[in-house]
Amino acid sequence: MISQEIAINNYTTLIEKLNEISNAGSNGASIVLEINPRDYMLSQIAHLVEQNNAKLLHVFTFMEEETSMLIVILKIDLEDATYVLRSLERFNYVVRSCLQKQSSDSNSETLCKRLDELMYYLEM
Repeated sequence: MISQEIAINNYTTLIEKLNEISNAGSNGASIVLEINPRDYMLSQIAHLVEQNNAKLLHVFTFMEEETSMLIVILKIDLEDATYVLRSLERFNYVVRSCLQKQSSDSNSETLCKRLDELMYYLEM
């Protein structure tokens, strides 16, 4: 569990550094995928992203030495990558990490209000 948290923090740091270098940190989400090199098809990944009304802004790949897996970092133009993530997972892509804008305050308020209503109902 701890090693997984360290790996996620390392990917987060890597994504932030790449965003600084490529000036890609302005808008959108960053997604980190782990793919077997034999299964890597950028056209299929791009197709899945574009099916969800998103556009690929940047793609960065490198080979992870310990696992011999290909790490693919995608930068897309959507700030909420939820639908893109679900599509990738449906096609058995392993999503290691995702940096995206947190849900808006209105969504948070709605969820809190619904939780309060549920708690009120359960207390009756």
